[in-house]
Amino acid sequence: MPILKNIRPNVAAMKFRVYMAILDSELAQALLNRARTLKAVSQIALLDPRRFTRAILKRFGFTGPMQVQEPSSHIPSFSKVPSKKAYLATSSLPIIFIHRSNSEHLKYSLAQAHESNPNSTIFLLGDSSNNVYDFVEHRPFVEYFQEAAHFQKLYKHYSTHGIDFELICFQRWFILREFLMANNLAQCLYLDSDTMLYADVTKESKKFEQFDFTLCWNSIGCVFFLNHVKGLDEFCQFLLDIYGNKNKFYYDRMVAHYAVRKKHQLAGGACDMTAFQFYSEVNFGQMGEASRIIDGSVYDPNINMPHPGFEMQNGIKKIIWKDGQPYGKFSRTGEEIRFNSLHFNGRAKKLMSQYYAGNID
Repeated sequence: MPILKNIRPNVAAMKFRVYMAILDSELAQALLNRARTLKAVSQIALLDPRRFTRAILKRFGFTGPMQVQEPSSHIPSFSKVPSKKAYLATSSLPIIFIHRSNSEHLKYSLAQAHESNPNSTIFLLGDSSNNVYDFVEHRPFVEYFQEAAHFQKLYKHYSTHGIDFELICFQRWFILREFLMANNLAQCLYLDSDTMLYADVTKESKKFEQFDFTLCWNSIGCVFFLNHVKGLDEFCQFLLDIYGNKNKFYYDRMVAHYAVRKKHQLAGGACDMTAFQFYSEVNFGQMGEASRIIDGSVYDPNINMPHPGFEMQNGIKKIIWKDGQPYGKFSRTGEEIRFNSLHFNGRAKKLMSQYYAGNID
C-alpha cells in the first residue's frame, strides 16, 4: 500500500508535466491559434455578416462600391475633432489612457477624469478613430510601439480569451513606458478605459508616494499610480524574461496557471494580472494596494464583486451618492466609504453612462 500511495501522486505529476509540455510546444501553439481563428471567423459570420463580408472582400482585393460601409457613430456633445496643441507641463498629475477604437464607454471615462481633475493633462494614447475629444491630448499609440512589437514576437498565448485581447493588455505597459520616456514624464496615473475617476489624484498620489506603483487587488492595473519609471522598467523586463525563456520558473507557472483553469473549465488564463501577481512575490513591499481602504476612501477593483467587502445590489456594488461622490457601505462595520474610482469590468461597461457625475451637455 505505501508503494501505491507514492505511485499515484507521481503519475498525476507526470500527466500534468506532459500536458504542460504539449501546451508549450510549437505545434500545439499553431493548432490552438488556428482553432481560435476558425472559431472567431465562424462567430463573426453568424453574428456580424456585414463584417464577415468586408473581410472576405478585402482578402480578395475588392475595393470601391462593393465595400460595405459602416454607419457613422454619433459623437456626444462633449467631444469634437480637436485642434493640435503642444503639451504644457503643469504641477497636477497627468492622467493617461491607452485604448484602441472609439468604444461607447471611452467618452465617459475620459470625461469623468476631466470632470474630477480639471487641472490635470489627460493623455489618450489611441488611434485615428478616437482622436475626437477636445479636452484630451491625443497621441497615436503606434508611435510608442517599438518594445511592444518586440514583446509580440516572444509572446505565447495561454488563455481562453482572444489573443488580441490578452496581448494588448501586456503591450500597454511597454507603450506606457515608451511614452513616459519620450515625454520625460517621471510620474503619472494610468487608468483603464473602463474606470470612472472621482478623486483629485494629485492629492491622492501622496498616499502612495513611497511605492514604485499601485495595483488593485494585488494584480489589476486599472488604477496605476506610477511614482518611479524604474519600477515599470523592471516589470517590463520581467515580462521579457518570462516569455524570452530567461525565467523558466515563472514561464512554467504562467503555463500551469492556464492549465489548471482549463482543467477546471474556468475562463481566462495567463494574463498581465498573473504576471503582476508573480512580480509582487519577487518585489514584495514595492507596490501599493489602491483597493485598500485608506482615510475613509478606496479605489474599486471590480464593481461586479464585493471586494474588499461592500454591499451588493443587482449583481454590482450598491452605490450611495452624496454631493456628486459615490459611496458604498462596508459590510463589516456599516460605515459608508467613499469610492475614489469605480471599475466597470466586463459587461458592466454598458452602465458607465449612468455613473458620469458631470454635465453631459
